[in-house]
Amino acid sequence: MSKQLFTVVTAGVVCAIAAQVWAAPDQDINERDAVSAIASNVQPAYYDQRSTPLTPTLSSSISTKPATEVLLYASLVDYIYNETSRQNIWSNNELNAQLTLQLEMVNLAGFSPLFELRVKHMQSLYQSGASNEYDRAATDTLLLYISYIAAVPDLGKQWYFSESLIEALPRPSATEVHQLLLAIENNTLANYLLSLSPPMLQQSGFENVYIDLLAKSQVELTAYEQVGLTRKGDRIEPDPYIHLLDRLADSDIYVEVREDGKFDHSLESAIKEFQRLYGLEDDGIIGPNTLHWLNKPAQEKLRVLALNAERSRLWPQQREHIILVNVPSFELKYWGKGEPRFESRVIVGRLTRQTPIFATKMDSLIVNPTWNVPWKIMVKDIIPKVKNDPTYLFSQRIEILEGWHNRVTVDPTMIDWKEVQPKQFPYRMRQQAGESNALGQYKFNTPNERAIFLHDTPGKQLFNESSRAYSSGCIRVEHADKFAQVLLEHQGKLLDDLSTYRANKAISFRTRIPVHIIYQTAWLEDGKAHFRADVYQYDNRRGGVTETALIKNERGQ
Repeated sequence: MSKQLFTVVTAGVVCAIAAQVWAAPDQDINERDAVSAIASNVQPAYYDQRSTPLTPTLSSSISTKPATEVLLYASLVDYIYNETSRQNIWSNNELNAQLTLQLEMVNLAGFSPLFELRVKHMQSLYQSGASNEYDRAATDTLLLYISYIAAVPDLGKQWYFSESLIEALPRPSATEVHQLLLAIENNTLANYLLSLSPPMLQQSGFENVYIDLLAKSQVELTAYEQVGLTRKGDRIEPDPYIHLLDRLADSDIYVEVREDGKFDHSLESAIKEFQRLYGLEDDGIIGPNTLHWLNKPAQEKLRVLALNAERSRLWPQQREHIILVNVPSFELKYWGKGEPRFESRVIVGRLTRQTPIFATKMDSLIVNPTWNVPWKIMVKDIIPKVKNDPTYLFSQRIEILEGWHNRVTVDPTMIDWKEVQPKQFPYRMRQQAGESNALGQYKFNTPNERAIFLHDTPGKQLFNESSRAYSSGCIRVEHADKFAQVLLEHQGKLLDDLSTYRANKAISFRTRIPVHIIYQTAWLEDGKAHFRADVYQYDNRRGGVTETALIKNERGQ
């Protein structure tokens, strides 16, 4: 989204966000108690250097003030207003709406009780008409927001995936405060605020999707219910039929109403379109997964969209030379020389053996790889199978070696497998190259301490599943042969058909390729919001029903 477009939208529709979200007092939280909690628990000491350790303290000068005057960075707020000679910084509705939008995004994302309290404090002041107090509270919360953004590279993964942001952060650095002062004095706050926004918010169409979901979240729809499966040719009772059309309209998919409630071709097409938006098998049949997403409240989708917008601060934005693997969408995309070169389905780690979110680099391609069996897989998977079937190692072409640094082989028939304790097994295992090798014909080498890499697979039938969390952590790539060829071509290595290779061969890359494993359950594409199941339960860390249990095929099997 361009800066000009953002300003135009802010002047109009986005200004309605603050009014819509803050239209009525929230009765769930006592404002005085909430703000007092901030003062007593998270009031920070003030440091000029971010590297100085943070020691939260209780400020006696603040604790004696009324709750509505509590600020996290009171002395710095005073300094800003004195330096700029401003009584109010946020009296401009457009600027206030921009700030409100970004703070509400963090609040809706649901990972920070601290931001929740600050936004509710601002909301209370806004509703009461205390303009001066509101202005100072807004500036104070902006300072918290600036510190939060600066800390995202180091702490963002922790906040977005495991632990909440509860404690106040050190105040912004001297450089960051200087940039804010310049923006205020030069009347460039609009551009400054845009520079703080998450990358997803800056995408064209995001504001329309966000505002649309915000409006829909204020309307309570009746759930669509059915027994078994519903498909083309069926007739749906009048009330459920209307509820179904309402639920489709909630995702901006509209169907002409039929008086007889027949599930016709147009409704089937609408269901297929809906299924594609949510990463489901687009068979046009309403089964348990489709039913689950049809009844997903707009308020929940808004929260997930906000959370993923904040997560987008972690992901690389360059598309010059990069491989991105998005775990929830089970997809890989490769860009070379700034252009999309390859994309495919992938299989990722199952819930008990998750594919980690991290970055590494690909340095080589290995054709006809051997597989050094990881210790955990050897202990938990292979040894129990050998105990039940002594021929398993032979059928899978797995050999036993004396150790990780010793290639001397051990005769498996000389081992008393009934007496073997898996965790005390002194040897290691290696699977020879071949059709049954777990890595298939290609290993895309990404050296890292987690031993996570991309590879081919002999079990290609699993790529037909809409949910593909089956591996032990590594990433299986569909059409790995094409991926290998594309990578080599862009490395300037024009080779013969790789499928004709029979020997184990390592091909080094001239330029290492950044590989980022990301976790994005919502994004924008062609102006529409796409959502995916939260396969690792990262989106809803506060409990409740998770989507993992619903990950099965559309017929409930």
